[in-house]
Amino acid sequence: MSKKLESILSKQSEQIDNALSQLFSSLPDFDMYQHLAYFMGFADETFKPKKIYGGKRFRSSLTMLLGEYYGVSEKTLTAALSIELFHNFTLIHDDIVDGDELRRGRPTVWKLVGTDHAINSGDAQMLMSLQTVLNDDHLTAKERNLTQTFLSQQYLKVIEGQFLDFTLTNQPLGSEGVSEEKYLEMVKRKTADLIAAATGVVGVVAALDESEQQDLFQYGYLLGTAYQLCDDVVSIWGSKNQTGKQEYGDLLAKKKTLPVLKFQEKLSKEHSDIFCANFNRSKELLVEEVEEIVAQFDSLGIYELMMSTVNQIAKEAKQSVDNLSLAETQKHTLKKVVDELLIDIKNV
Repeated sequence: MSKKLESILSKQSEQIDNALSQLFSSLPDFDMYQHLAYFMGFADETFKPKKIYGGKRFRSSLTMLLGEYYGVSEKTLTAALSIELFHNFTLIHDDIVDGDELRRGRPTVWKLVGTDHAINSGDAQMLMSLQTVLNDDHLTAKERNLTQTFLSQQYLKVIEGQFLDFTLTNQPLGSEGVSEEKYLEMVKRKTADLIAAATGVVGVVAALDESEQQDLFQYGYLLGTAYQLCDDVVSIWGSKNQTGKQEYGDLLAKKKTLPVLKFQEKLSKEHSDIFCANFNRSKELLVEEVEEIVAQFDSLGIYELMMSTVNQIAKEAKQSVDNLSLAETQKHTLKKVVDELLIDIKNV
């Protein structure tokens, strides 16, 4: 997340951090909750209370920003907390699935306490994300029900996206089960639907008319789609200084991201079969091989094709903003969020 975007959402991020801190300080003195406090940035590796970087808080901060714009900040706080808790629950489990030992520069929960505890503690955080709204006295019973129903539906879509991700990962490149259409279906559920939850829930809480609720939802949905595709690009073309990760990370991990799928589709049958066989082999790809693949991407204009796709989706996200009943200065800020969230793709 760019410094400008951090600045735009700084007040909201602080609000989320303060509310999360209060939440975790109110929990029982039980090891399971200490695991979660650690992951969220409120405890050190010995589980002693300490404020440490716990993530960008982007999704929840966006909820709070929109809540402020629509005059329902107080009512959207627990929805924002719910989204932040749910997002981080998925990360706890993702670290186990991917075998990642570090998250935000610190040992992951499973690395610190074992996979059994990490799975169980992650499950607890998912349930906590649902309880926050149900316990909110600022909402009427009807508002709690509508908000909880909306968020639960969105959260289930994210879990469905994770299922699709597993399915895609387990099938070889070149098979019928691996396509641009299936990849985008996965991305839109796993990534876009959570950001759509962050924007769409404000329309639910504020009881906006159906059209405006849809435009708010679309803004987040398109923003989330563009963000994931931007990440696909940066993970291949971005420098280590830019990403903080290994260069060519997605290719070395043989992830079937959209650049890979677009490249494979552009190849002749013969060259596609060769590329897929090399990509699907059990032996790891060497850095030299990946560099050659990227050179081939460049020769076929895959980067430019991805840029065009991301820019078009970003344009549509901004068009959704134009339809909102907000002040022009507020609309400008929401469009700026789009530009700054996707800024990395323009710097590779």
